[in-house]
Amino acid sequence: MIYKTRKDLIKALKDAPKGEKRAQILSIEQNRNLIKNSGANVTLYSGDVLDNNNPIQDLDNIHIGVIQRLNAKTGYPDGIGALGGLSERTDEDEFNHMDIHQKQQLLGQKDDIIVQNGKVVLTNDINIIRINNVMRETKEELGNLGIYNFNLDKNQIHLIQMEDIRDDNFAINIWDNKGDVWCITPYCHILKTTEQTLDILANRSADIHKHEQNSEAAEYKKIKLTQALKSFGNCSGNNKLEDGRNANTDYRYPHEWLATWALASDLLHNDENKLTLLYKQIQLQTPWKISFKNAAQKMGKDLDFVAKTLNISLQAVENMENLPAGTVLINSHNRSI
Repeated sequence: MIYKTRKDLIKALKDAPKGEKRAQILSIEQNRNLIKNSGANVTLYSGDVLDNNNPIQDLDNIHIGVIQRLNAKTGYPDGIGALGGLSERTDEDEFNHMDIHQKQQLLGQKDDIIVQNGKVVLTNDINIIRINNVMRETKEELGNLGIYNFNLDKNQIHLIQMEDIRDDNFAINIWDNKGDVWCITPYCHILKTTEQTLDILANRSADIHKHEQNSEAAEYKKIKLTQALKSFGNCSGNNKLEDGRNANTDYRYPHEWLATWALASDLLHNDENKLTLLYKQIQLQTPWKISFKNAAQKMGKDLDFVAKTLNISLQAVENMENLPAGTVLINSHNRSI
């Protein structure tokens, strides 16, 4: 059934049990569009690739920054993630009834309000909104940790091409009929910085040890990229969440985890043989299955989407997904290691 208004759709979602029934309602694009919003994040990374002809060693100097997240309602650990969050948008009718002073006050607070030709205007340009989203969320989340003097260079923020991914898990499986509900199209970014910068942010976070009430940000940490590559799909251990993730070590969002593989692929110049060997090396260190298919399904996508995100062939991704333990692909031939 197609609903005509946001109000009607929200009532239908409230009446539907969590899970499959809600998923069916939101599988209809016209329905999803009624509660569609965007989000944006950025992964800071440092280091340069070595040239040992061994991918896991070549990436040994690459570090990234991650937020250790808490569930804002329960206060319990809820995985790791990049700096980012939901976009802040402005109602067009409300904006049109504001005076100039009110509009100016929203600059930097609303991601779709900008100055253009000397005037404060409302924009629907997603390329502007996503960057403003990243800048604002980075400032807010680090501020929640007591770090107030860190500024991103917006010109160094690079978008990872991910084709219209979906983050609908909250609306389908979590929303308890209270507060706002959104279906989110996230935009993932990377930004190269120095290892010293990551160390400063991590050390300040640890030293200040601040956590604001109702904030999801608990700590900013520096980890190896190769550690991040395995941080999804861990269904082992005692500290598990209802969706199967490990609350301490797994990425909350599959698109943020996939962004780390996109970064690795980019650093290895999208070399399919090297990336396949890296996958095998990481998998051999990991007791759980590293599954691109599982992550893609959670985003409403398939392995073809993963291949495009990693900028390699679908066949290479399928080979990685299906690779049996103890073999790698080198020069398109299976060889034991």
